[in-house]
Amino acid sequence: MLKVGSAPLRFCDGVTRRDFLRVGGLSVLGLSLADFLALKQVQGAAARREKNCIILFLVGAPSHLDTWDLKPDAPAEIRGPFKPIPTNVPGIEIGEHFPLMAEMADKYTLIRSMYHKEAPIHETGHQMMQTGWLFRGGVEYPHYGSVLAKLRGHRNSLPPYVVIPDPIGNTGVSVPHGQEGGYLGKQYDPFYLNADPAAPDFKVMDLAPPKGIDPS
Repeated sequence: MLKVGSAPLRFCDGVTRRDFLRVGGLSVLGLSLADFLALKQVQGAAARREKNCIILFLVGAPSHLDTWDLKPDAPAEIRGPFKPIPTNVPGIEIGEHFPLMAEMADKYTLIRSMYHKEAPIHETGHQMMQTGWLFRGGVEYPHYGSVLAKLRGHRNSLPPYVVIPDPIGNTGVSVPHGQEGGYLGKQYDPFYLNADPAAPDFKVMDLAPPKGIDPS
């Protein structure tokens, strides 16, 4: 693994001594000093652009066979009733109901090789997709949002990890779904909005005073 830019000692041109020594070993990768410095510049620009991580986790949704990974050549009992359409990326097709998404396929990534061999129920998928692990032996692993909350902390007065609209409820199997802080501790659990932002009477719980209470 090549780690770019971590030592505090620097030459007058801004290149660290450790980075300079690393360049001597880059020839095996076909990289020059100019390539190395360009890589550092791109890495820094990418880091400055990051703001938020938004995860859309659908608990109940159309099958991938009807949306992102149609199997038009599969037997009738496997493939869905819908047809694939081309996207703006040659060789990539998605479901016919996503014409606008097809026009921007160069802006997202489809991972069609993911699978697991655990119990074929939603709850195992919930745990593995939201934490990267299947819970065993009473150990609950933290959600990605909880990990970011621990690593990045609070950047302002808002919670670092928020779940909208509410936690995953009873899906028929009484196991954790992987939305919380797990072994990191309850302090890294998400803030559950527990409300629908699209509702006309939307309000955030516990932030508005009860009736009859003056906020001042």
